Amino acid sequence: MNRERMDKMNHQAKLEQERTIENHLRYYKTYLVGIENCVQQLEYIMPNITTKFGADNHGAFFYIVSDSTANIAIDRIEGKRALDLREEIEKYKIITASIDRAMKELKAQEMDFVKYRYFDCLPIHEVKQKLGYSEEKSIYRIRRHVLDKLLISLNNLLSFK
Repeated sequence: MNRERMDKMNHQAKLEQERTIENHLRYYKTYLVGIENCVQQLEYIMPNITTKFGADNHGAFFYIVSDSTANIAIDRIEGKRALDLREEIEKYKIITASIDRAMKELKAQEMDFVKYRYFDCLPIHEVKQKLGYSEEKSIYRIRRHVLDKLLISLNNLLSFK
């Protein structure tokens, strides 16, 4: 393969990664609501039956039952649904915690950019006004710096599409 074609493929891969990160940022507030809703549904499905969820060294999920009568409930279909919900909760927690940690490493101006552009879903011209810029070029430069940093700090989220 020639160099130009390789560069184009690398550029396309980076753009795809940026889109994935941007989507996670846009859905940050939705992930938080999703955690609450899944927890509520989990409590409805399995009230006071389980005491602890976890994962073994191979990534398999398990739960420890709090009493002997609850053992019967494990064989019910709700047990599978409960595990699926718990997996979804953990996925959303990983995403939101990763974003929280990454945000702490940004400069104040970069954090404001992320808040306005992704969390509040404002169009770029409104973000530019809120940050006090007159040139489009300046806001795109901030976006580039933010995405370069987040591609590193949020690399773990690229597998969650």
